[in-house]
Amino acid sequence: MKGSYVGKAEGRKLLRLTLEWNGGVVMRADIRGDFFAHPEEGFDEAESALIGAPVADLGRTFASELASRGVVLFGLTPDDVGEAAAAIVARIEAEER
Repeated sequence: MKGSYVGKAEGRKLLRLTLEWNGGVVMRADIRGDFFAHPEEGFDEAESALIGAPVADLGRTFASELASRGVVLFGLTPDDVGEAAAAIVARIEAEER
């Protein structure tokens, strides 16, 4: 399945999340927006490491991957990503009914 989200959590920057998953497992995650991450290379590595993670744990997994690489986010939190993923899944599931 595939879906996308564009929005802002209150007090945060714009988030664009494109998510592909199968059987509740992330196949691809593309996280973009107006936020900043330092170091950027670590962000890209953390994003790539989401493949194979349970969609339901995306925010927690992303937080762990960022922390293990020493990445600091400005204008976005890993929970924002997890909430966006949950919104995508809920919307796609509702459309299928």
